[in-house]
Amino acid sequence: MKKVSLLSIAILSSLATGAQAAESSRLSGEVIFATGYISTNSNLSTEGDAVLTDLSIQGAHHDDFIVMPLGSVAYELGEARNHRLYLGTSRDDLAVGDLAFEIGYQFDMQNGTQLDLAYLPTVLSGEVWQDPYLQGKRSKTDIDGHAFRAQVNNIMGSGFSLDMAYATTEVEQERIQDEDLLRDSEMYYIKAGYLTHFTPSMGLSTSISYLHNDADGKAQTYDQYELEVSYFFNHAAHTVALTGSHAYRDYDGFNSVFSKTRADNKHRLFVAYEYANIAGLNNWNLVSFTGVTFNDSNINFYKSEDYLTSIGLSYRF
Repeated sequence: MKKVSLLSIAILSSLATGAQAAESSRLSGEVIFATGYISTNSNLSTEGDAVLTDLSIQGAHHDDFIVMPLGSVAYELGEARNHRLYLGTSRDDLAVGDLAFEIGYQFDMQNGTQLDLAYLPTVLSGEVWQDPYLQGKRSKTDIDGHAFRAQVNNIMGSGFSLDMAYATTEVEQERIQDEDLLRDSEMYYIKAGYLTHFTPSMGLSTSISYLHNDADGKAQTYDQYELEVSYFFNHAAHTVALTGSHAYRDYDGFNSVFSKTRADNKHRLFVAYEYANIAGLNNWNLVSFTGVTFNDSNINFYKSEDYLTSIGLSYRF
């Protein structure tokens, strides 16, 4: 899916394999409560300064403390319990710092393949500036998005997976004057990944992905290519995942505000940790994560740094 800011995509992470519900129960889930510190200096973030004085420089850092409740629930269907309905966030996504609230259906095939179909009602929704380039006081507006996702995981038990998505976004009150920068768009995404285990408790996940954002404005239309690597291990009650990624974003059209065509390189590092059954309490786990994202652009206005650190507790049932 579209990668949003670190604040948006890395709200929560927990890494251990989900605890199995009691044999008599088809319902399972998790509730997580965490607090965290975030910092961003993106000129495009509505968490930053509303007053813009200079288009040629990066924004000032805005820091905040946040409280983050999160949860997920799944209900197994069928006599063999090999398919289910679910609501919430994928553990695989959370472990590498991606947030995607989903309503979906999974089906486990006998050959080891898992089919996953989902609708993501909120992952692309939020707030943006009506005109982020307006010098003076800027006003916020809503951005609405709908995304549909199809995954084929662990194809025939091989460790290979395919992730595909289609999404649309629409800015409610678009006030940008330059037509080449209009932001309403359709997105097409595909990701191929491979998971290998070096030992039963240690492994590596690698993936490559392609995203095409077809926006109303040519200068907002781009192709993104990303490489992501995630190393994970667990020992006794401890589980750690370390994820790094690099993405190159190539924009199609000439940006009339800055008199050049934009090109970005995004670097991300994310570390997540879980301590299971903390203080001897079954199914209560300590979760913590730290992440940083650097967006290096050939236009200073778009350069940004995002930081996040958090700690919390999760309960699985």
